[in-house]
Amino acid sequence: MTTDSYVPACAVWEFTLACNLRCLHCGSTAGGRREAELSAAEALALCDDLKKTGCRGVALMGGEPLLRPDFFAVARRVRELGMDLSVITNGTVHSEEIFKGLKELRPRAVAVSLDAADPALHDRIRGVTGAFQKASAFIDRCLAEGLPVSVITTVHKLNIGELSRLRDLLKGRGIAWQVQTAGGEGGRFSREFLLDQEEFFAVGLFVEACRREFSPDELPVIGAHDLGYHSFLLRNVSLYEKWDGCQAGISVAGIRSDGGVMGCLAVNDAAFVEGNVRQHSFYEIWRRPGAFAYTREFKKEQAGPNCSSCEKVETCGGGCSEMSLMKSGRLHNDPYCFLAIEKDMLDREGGGPLAKLKLRLAGFTGRGPFARLGRLFSGERGRG
Repeated sequence: MTTDSYVPACAVWEFTLACNLRCLHCGSTAGGRREAELSAAEALALCDDLKKTGCRGVALMGGEPLLRPDFFAVARRVRELGMDLSVITNGTVHSEEIFKGLKELRPRAVAVSLDAADPALHDRIRGVTGAFQKASAFIDRCLAEGLPVSVITTVHKLNIGELSRLRDLLKGRGIAWQVQTAGGEGGRFSREFLLDQEEFFAVGLFVEACRREFSPDELPVIGAHDLGYHSFLLRNVSLYEKWDGCQAGISVAGIRSDGGVMGCLAVNDAAFVEGNVRQHSFYEIWRRPGAFAYTREFKKEQAGPNCSSCEKVETCGGGCSEMSLMKSGRLHNDPYCFLAIEKDMLDREGGGPLAKLKLRLAGFTGRGPFARLGRLFSGERGRG
């Protein structure tokens, strides 16, 4: 494909790295601003450049994007240019001007981070007492204003047992829910809290169970891009019907607050910065021949040992780039693949068509290898 064939459906823009919280799992270790963050004038010019490139939507995140005094000027420019706007916030920055401004923007989504239904646990994860109360009040006010509210939950060992309680807190309120898993890139997060394969699969099973039990009107829930692929037990738990490989640099762009352009901000590795908008326009960086080669030019021969023999590798590309790098130290080698995990379960069940059928039947009845998976959400971790 030529470089002009790639259109950024969404640019995820780290508007500032400044943040008023100290979240344990933050992959960017947000808190203070990056050195030489884009000025208001540079940010407005970037909006024009994104539109020129064909970008259809912009997600402003942080850090905490509402801490920047020019937030609404830039957000308004995004909307004036006809691009969709999403705002990703921790929900702790409140003022009448903020709610009035958000309503005037008519955003596609206002996404608030919520990591536990237990206020004390949410506050512990977020690093500030009172964070849960503020985030809950923010959500309530957005709903009252008729804003399209989403909740993002990042799952790790500390809060996996909260998923069922969060489900009960959110269902029936018109809130869209995205469930994602924590990575190990941040400086405050101990890798001992990362999910193991069984816990990871249990999160996918939970999302699938929610989709089977509740209509999209009652509980619209999706798994993020990192959450499993090609399951023969579960439907695709993400927003899309099937996984067509990592979209970094294909339909998604990441922009750091200092102007660095990446395929995906979750990778959080300077080696994956393709250029900076202070030296070259976003349009030039996006369309440069050879840019984002790890996704745009992937060949099955590049797959790592976890993926090289898989029949899905040519379209899958070896899974989520961030997960692959974090767990295996290389690209195209994601060990947290639903298909691979299920095959391991099959091996333990003796293999063959009968074992596969048993796994499918056991998936939502609490029998077989899924019995312990259910206990992960019931507060019975470690009991047998």
